[in-house]
Amino acid sequence: MTAQFRAPTANGAVLAEPHFAALPALVEANRERLNSAPVRIGGLPLPDLRALARREALERAGSASDGALRPLLLAGHQPELSHPGVWVKNFALNGLARKLGCVPLHLVVDNDTLKSTALRFPVWNPNDPRSVRLESVNFDAFAGEVAYEDRAVRDAEAFRTFPARAAPVWANWPHEPLLANCWRTGTNVGDAFTQMRRGREREWGCHNLELSVSALSQTRAFARFAAHILNDLPRFRACYNRAIRAYRDANGVRSANHPAPELEEGEAPFWVRTGEGKRQRATATSDVTKLRPRALTLTLFARVCLGDFFIHGIGGGKYDEVTDAIIRDYFGISPPAYQVLSATLHLPLPAFAATRADEANAARRVRDLRWNPHKFLPSEHATERERLCASEPPREAHAARREWFRALQKHTEALRPLVADQLPAAESHLAQVRAECDANAILHRRDFAWVLYPEDVLRAFLQNFLA
Repeated sequence: MTAQFRAPTANGAVLAEPHFAALPALVEANRERLNSAPVRIGGLPLPDLRALARREALERAGSASDGALRPLLLAGHQPELSHPGVWVKNFALNGLARKLGCVPLHLVVDNDTLKSTALRFPVWNPNDPRSVRLESVNFDAFAGEVAYEDRAVRDAEAFRTFPARAAPVWANWPHEPLLANCWRTGTNVGDAFTQMRRGREREWGCHNLELSVSALSQTRAFARFAAHILNDLPRFRACYNRAIRAYRDANGVRSANHPAPELEEGEAPFWVRTGEGKRQRATATSDVTKLRPRALTLTLFARVCLGDFFIHGIGGGKYDEVTDAIIRDYFGISPPAYQVLSATLHLPLPAFAATRADEANAARRVRDLRWNPHKFLPSEHATERERLCASEPPREAHAARREWFRALQKHTEALRPLVADQLPAAESHLAQVRAECDANAILHRRDFAWVLYPEDVLRAFLQNFLA
């Protein structure tokens, strides 16, 4: 079994593996290992390719030239309205870079596709847990998955009016969400979402460099990396598929799509950007100028050829176990270390009183009223039950055990009428507790978009990671 990264459930809880205290040494170890690795990629020694990749990336991100001399720290995510537990990576990236004198670069994964044009909101009534539910509000029209870099806003009016149309959903919330004041219009969905996020980051003291993966894909360093793989595709494909199969075997995964599909014969680990905003599978003859990396190939390039340390979320941390295997098998070097970081922040909505422990206790009472009624009756009934239990025949005495079990049943059936008047109240209490717990499960989801939070709560939570 490989590493088990589980999202934290408690409000304010953080998953950081390895812990922040270990990162300075890991950054330095990664840097020394990669800059001395006896590997050639695209006709260049790895240190030379890394220098080229870093210089080109920082130039496109608008960094001063001296940034190429300092360690480069990376994180990345799709330009979506992510939840706070994902967003913490950006603030931790900036805080770590400040502490170590490094350059922080956030990769905007705009080659991934927009999969939904709606945000989910919790509909909340403080007096009725059964009314709590999720409600989706569309911010644009959906017409299939399109990569963010080509995903234009299809319904400008729907996009512009989204906050106003969503306002009735949060009308009785005890806070005003950021959405009411931070929404920005634009012609590209990903660009608009990125502007919203970066605007808040700058206001809250988080200043990372940013570069889209579509722009990174146009660098000479990436072209050399991609051409190297295309020219050696049979061997790379074998290593790639071997790593995926090993992950599935280790984790008992049966899905053919998790953590990624295996490469078919002649298929390369890239997407080809088409003129219609769609993606096609690459082959050995694909034009490198039109290639975009897939998930594993992106972090392979980012961790080996570009940066000195990568901060992943839980999903990225899991699939990069596969990347580690590819690095060992294909390049013959020890993979650089990375961190898996995530956190949980609940929306500040008042919760109901019941807990899952209360639900278990209430369910146990209902069950005992049906099957152990003696527990709620005078002691003589319990004594008779104990006498019957003490007379249990041995397991091999099948006929005697059948008679003994019938006697237990008969005793239980005789006692049930004596507690029947308690059962309706117990069942009603269980239904109420279960409804409150189910409502809390919605109210305390960790995956609500950051624009649903109040500014003061979200700002304080994220700024903790700058330290």
